[in-house]
Amino acid sequence: MGKAYISGLSWLGAKRTSSGILPRFWAAITCLEPITPRRWKSALGRLSLTSILRSISLYWTMKPSLALLYASALCLLNCWPSSAADIVVRVFDASDQTPLPGATLAVLGTEFGGYANEEGYCRIEGLPPGQYDLLCSHIGYRSQTLRGVAPGEEERVVALEPTAVEVPELIVSAARRSQTFAQAPISISVADAERIADHNAFSLTGPLRYVSGISQVGSQPVVRGSSGYSRGTGSRLLMLVDGFPMLSSDIGDIKWDAIPLQQVERVEVVKGAGSALYGTGALGGVINVLTRDPAREPGTRFRLLSGLYSQPAHSQWRWRESPMHFVGFDVSHNRVLGRTGLALSGGHNQGTGYHQNGDGRRYHLYAKAVHRFSPTSYWRVMGNWALDDRGVFIQWRDRSNPLSVPENDAPAHTVSWKLHLNSEYYRLVHSELGYRLKLGYYRTDFTNNAAAGGLVSAGHKISGEGQFDYTGLGGWNWTLGLAGIADLVRSPSDFLGVRSLMTVSGYAQGVYEISPLAEWTVGLRYDWSRLSEASGLAAGPCGVPSVASKSTGEFSPQTGFSYRLSETTALRASLGRGFRVPAVIEVVSQAEASGIRVCPNPALEPERAWSSEVGVKQELAKWLALDMALFWNEYRGLIEARPDPYAGGTVPIARFMNLAQARVGGFESELLVALPLGLGARAAYTLVDGVEFLDADQVLPPYCHGDYGDQAPLPYRSRHVLNLGFQGKRGPTSGRVNFQYLSRFERVSGLFAECGRDYVPIYLLDVQLSHQLGPLQINLRVDNALHYYYATIERKIRPLRRISLSVDGAL
Repeated sequence: MGKAYISGLSWLGAKRTSSGILPRFWAAITCLEPITPRRWKSALGRLSLTSILRSISLYWTMKPSLALLYASALCLLNCWPSSAADIVVRVFDASDQTPLPGATLAVLGTEFGGYANEEGYCRIEGLPPGQYDLLCSHIGYRSQTLRGVAPGEEERVVALEPTAVEVPELIVSAARRSQTFAQAPISISVADAERIADHNAFSLTGPLRYVSGISQVGSQPVVRGSSGYSRGTGSRLLMLVDGFPMLSSDIGDIKWDAIPLQQVERVEVVKGAGSALYGTGALGGVINVLTRDPAREPGTRFRLLSGLYSQPAHSQWRWRESPMHFVGFDVSHNRVLGRTGLALSGGHNQGTGYHQNGDGRRYHLYAKAVHRFSPTSYWRVMGNWALDDRGVFIQWRDRSNPLSVPENDAPAHTVSWKLHLNSEYYRLVHSELGYRLKLGYYRTDFTNNAAAGGLVSAGHKISGEGQFDYTGLGGWNWTLGLAGIADLVRSPSDFLGVRSLMTVSGYAQGVYEISPLAEWTVGLRYDWSRLSEASGLAAGPCGVPSVASKSTGEFSPQTGFSYRLSETTALRASLGRGFRVPAVIEVVSQAEASGIRVCPNPALEPERAWSSEVGVKQELAKWLALDMALFWNEYRGLIEARPDPYAGGTVPIARFMNLAQARVGGFESELLVALPLGLGARAAYTLVDGVEFLDADQVLPPYCHGDYGDQAPLPYRSRHVLNLGFQGKRGPTSGRVNFQYLSRFERVSGLFAECGRDYVPIYLLDVQLSHQLGPLQINLRVDNALHYYYATIERKIRPLRRISLSVDGAL
């Protein structure tokens, strides 16, 4: 029998090359002829940074898309050549001395690296003079870090020890630069492209719920109980795509169909407050979706996906007799033209949904280009467009008809589209200094018909950032940056009106190497935000709202410590502050849904938190790995929808309000086991103890008060979350079984009279079988195989049994 490799969804897998990881960008691919840097004309070489920044500033007055292209084009001119040399490393198996083709060599702290050839040689070309730390890794082997390697020196030789448990190696989200997983002072989980594809999903919501420490309420991910259910507004998790912010400007939520799922390389989830590096929104954590760069070899791939939902066991629940089905396809193409790599993709999916008004049609287009000016500089641009045309399920008709909607809601429908453009220029000036310039534009637009509330809004997010990485200051590695975001909201005057939320930020994070085994991290960020006035507002359901502008400033410090006790043990500890500026809709919304009228609250303040944790990563044996953490988070001013005690009328009125104080503590662990006969197992458990401290004068929901005294459980939190997984592989066939348990919510919103009547413990079983048939990968999957009925939000049942079949291949 061969080795059995087991990896959990929170461990790094990235693209499934033999190395197991794929850093964000390879400037030099191994064993190719050297690329001679282009010799710019002297006039261009003397172009000053001041001129570049002055030109970039014009985007405030230009159309966003034109500004994006204009600024990026000027950025790329600033790339004059420098003297450079090569690094050569030979990688082999320590047990039998055979070469390890496909091993990965990553230059830590930069965007660069390469792969080993058939003889085990890896060459990284064109690096400026200096010393670098390199991470060498391969699937099935324990990685090694080479320190102080200089270009041009003699060939290095690395012998990797075999191991049956695959653990994470390279991450980029914890410090905004590449580092080893063991160096991170905070907890990070990783979902790789292969595991995401295994789920036969059209969005990331399904795959993410199996990541350690993450649960799901509705379609909202919850990291370690940091949030409950916010009814689609104001996410406490910051969503990034390739480091660009992707929360909508008006609603402040995550648009899952705006994520190019088939182009995802991996997803890194930072747990705990991340505002010291990422600013507002990172109150409970950060989800950073990293997309693939274009492959060097041209090729076209496709994916076909189809399936159906099982009919409910109770005949009265059935809302249609014909099958509830879905179908979709995606096609992508990669090509290299000179020094430019191109990736293009598009797709479409549609279906009936598993409940009435669950029907929808979705389309998406994607393009990405990476141009290499030299081995140490590149320009990357990306565009993604998505259209979602679907029905709206507001609430069920009644408990006897939970998959049908009330007659008045049957026509409810919405159309939304999203456009994301971004541009990034990166240059490694010398071994101690690198910088990147980024500009992004993200538009969201939705129109609800009258039955769905008649709401219309468009949000424009324009972001710009400059970041410098410097390692030449007495053992400190510094990441410094300036960033600005303009959130522009365009909506009818009786809903949100015309508003703008401007944010300007500066941040610094330093990592001090106490010894080759220990690092100390300190960071600080300041964010200044201003919500503008609105003029010409019309009277909506709540009358004429306030038009006053409002400004706020927030400091977010962070410190952390990591210590490599041995080759198999790494300790970590961190303390940081997070905050979230209220979304525009939370401050000025006027809407009515589910029989509740939501009115503005101009006095709403930012949410604030302190987040701390201690943890250990331990490889107990070559077949056994463990990751554990204790966490403690203190919150002030959490934003929840609560009834207005001073409002009269026949329709209940609610406003978003700040709660006094809350606390979430708990424990998280994940165990990976490699078993004989090609089998493997994974177990992950999270304990969440969330408490809201009630003031005597605090406004309580109209229902479900309970006998809580001065402390009450935070709503929509499962105290216990357990994930179990078993997998096996024999030849071209592999299988996987996943089980998930979530304990019953101890408390819900209290906005509905039924309280927690319809909430039960959740037991989910998913089964998957895959087979490689020549160039085709066939994947059969059954989600919720037990056909278990459950709800995570009021008056809506979660998906029934889902049976799907996908075929992936190359043309």
